[in-house]
Amino acid sequence: MLLQRLSQALDVLTALRDEGRISGFALIGGLAVSAWSPPRATMDVDLLVLVASENLNHLVKALCEAGINAELRRGGVDDPVPCLIRADFLDIIVATKKYEAEAIEQSIVVKIAGMDIPVASPEYLIILKLKAGGPRDLLDVQELLASNLVDRTLLAELAASYRVELSRCS
Repeated sequence: MLLQRLSQALDVLTALRDEGRISGFALIGGLAVSAWSPPRATMDVDLLVLVASENLNHLVKALCEAGINAELRRGGVDDPVPCLIRADFLDIIVATKKYEAEAIEQSIVVKIAGMDIPVASPEYLIILKLKAGGPRDLLDVQELLASNLVDRTLLAELAASYRVELSRCS
């Protein structure tokens, strides 16, 4: 079911990107971590999407028309995720910060379950995970660092640029 929903969402997002309704998207979360390190269990798919506010409702409508029960949720000013589309087994986070937009722009296409999927690079995934800061996020960072796929120089530059403390991952 999870991979079916991911495939449906990818079809919708790809079509919207091709139409110019969204600027891009990338896989983040547990599945993205599994693209760069040993697989781990996850109960949902996390995607990051770069979309203008005037196209948000169109995105939700397109997901619903594809058979995905989607709902737009807006958080408060202090909410770490101010704009989220919650859908069947999917959390689609709307990029609102520069590092999120860059994570999408710098994503790398990876074949997962036979699908070509843009995935946040290990370095940007670490920044996203450290910004989120949950216990599972910190474990994911350790897994990513252990994979030896991380460009440590780039990661240090990103951490300095986005004020992320790398000492939290050791």
